[in-house]
Amino acid sequence: MALTLANGFIPWSVVDLRMRAARTIWLATARPDGRAHAVPVWFVWCDPAVYTVTRGDLQKAVNLRHQSWTVAHLGDGDDAVILEGPAVVVSDGTEVDAVDRAWSAKYVDPGSGIHDSVRVPDVEVWRVDPAHVMTWAYGNISNRTDWRDAS
Repeated sequence: MALTLANGFIPWSVVDLRMRAARTIWLATARPDGRAHAVPVWFVWCDPAVYTVTRGDLQKAVNLRHQSWTVAHLGDGDDAVILEGPAVVVSDGTEVDAVDRAWSAKYVDPGSGIHDSVRVPDVEVWRVDPAHVMTWAYGNISNRTDWRDAS
């Protein structure tokens, strides 16, 4: 996948920095009956993909199996980063290993120093592949910048 600048002037490095700095991201999915479902989730950013985990029986996984298209966004509406695209379960062991290394480095219990892992029974690793990314700064929509999948 190759994202291409569609309009605007905010550099991709701003998106990359914001995504690397964030601890959580909001994941919005649609229930099978069409009702919206949005939850904050832990994630790792492997430019330009977002990886998160969930048990297969939780609502977000049920929703993504029904409709893979999702929206993931940072919680700050003034310095927005919004990613739209399909999500897939990651089954490749090498890819899961890479996600686990990034996850373990990012999520460390401050009290015990224990590193979290994506390798937990009944947990699935999901990858969101953005087809559209948009950002703006300081709540000024006039400087909105968009990237779109060129493929």
